[in-house]
Amino acid sequence: MDFFKSLEKELQTGIDEILNHDFLKLLKNGDLSKKQLQYFAEQYSVYCSYFPRFLAATAANIPDDATRMPIIENLWEEHGEGKLIKSHRILFDRFARATGLAESAVRKPKAIPTTQIVCENLFNLCQDGHFLESLGALGPGTEFFTNSEYAIIEAGLKKHDFFTAKDIEFWTVHISLDETHYSEMVGAIAPWSNTLENKFLIKSGAKKAIDLEILFWDGLLDNMPVL
Repeated sequence: MDFFKSLEKELQTGIDEILNHDFLKLLKNGDLSKKQLQYFAEQYSVYCSYFPRFLAATAANIPDDATRMPIIENLWEEHGEGKLIKSHRILFDRFARATGLAESAVRKPKAIPTTQIVCENLFNLCQDGHFLESLGALGPGTEFFTNSEYAIIEAGLKKHDFFTAKDIEFWTVHISLDETHYSEMVGAIAPWSNTLENKFLIKSGAKKAIDLEILFWDGLLDNMPVL
């Protein structure tokens, strides 16, 4: 486990860049207009639609059941544990509609170029990369800090009085779930972190995921519609 503590410390600069990103600050402070919230919802909807595919692609490449189990559990939760009405995609669509996003955009969100680049690169990594690189991307490079990130977003959304608790359930659910996801993933990956090569793969995936997420938020800020 010392490897993961060291890796988390090494990744902290990039994570801090994400958690203190100017776009997230605007969200946190409740400074986004309704039009800008709709823009955020549409772009995050694209990422949200890809996330189960990241998990499925990673799971397909994992050679043993024990390592695969946390990914399968995560994928199962993403799909509402067998109840489509509780799937995370349905929860996100409820949030998107609450922003006032047009139904056509809810059903078929259009990605700006940076959002598309981020999602396609992450999917390619999970599908074509070594499974340890994928687990590094989804674990230390994503789930490690997602609960902190979503807590920032949730707090900011609560500053808009037109959202109900049900409207922002997508964010609330993940704040508790993702901490569990990360600890379970670390437990599954840890037995593999016994060689320099494997450690390099895990670290490489984590760094790539963080760099791509920074690009995601940079793209949102750079292309944000005016008030």
